[in-house]
Amino acid sequence: MINCIFLQKLKVNTKIGYFEWERATEQELIVDIDIELSGNQIFDSDDISKTVDYAQVRESILSIANNHKFHLLEPFGEAIIKKLKYDFPFKKIKLRIAKQKILPDTDQVGIILER
Repeated sequence: MINCIFLQKLKVNTKIGYFEWERATEQELIVDIDIELSGNQIFDSDDISKTVDYAQVRESILSIANNHKFHLLEPFGEAIIKKLKYDFPFKKIKLRIAKQKILPDTDQVGIILER
């Protein structure tokens, strides 16, 4: 049995990019995250302390977005996963971060990290 929580299409504004023109202004990133919970205890109770709180996950991501100095999505994503792993008990995580309209013939480019 797999039990997950997820946040989908979280809009995160931050300065990030390899090229200086990308970092000149904030750009909107789209973040999707699936977190596989350790066990099914939350499904047997109504106690939020037995799960991963969506709002706290969101706040962790926004905090990193507001304070990071990364140029690339890869270390930015890794920092998010490390922070969440430190703060919350979970079994697995899948993080997708997309930049919009970076290349003229694509809607999005980005990364997917699974741990």
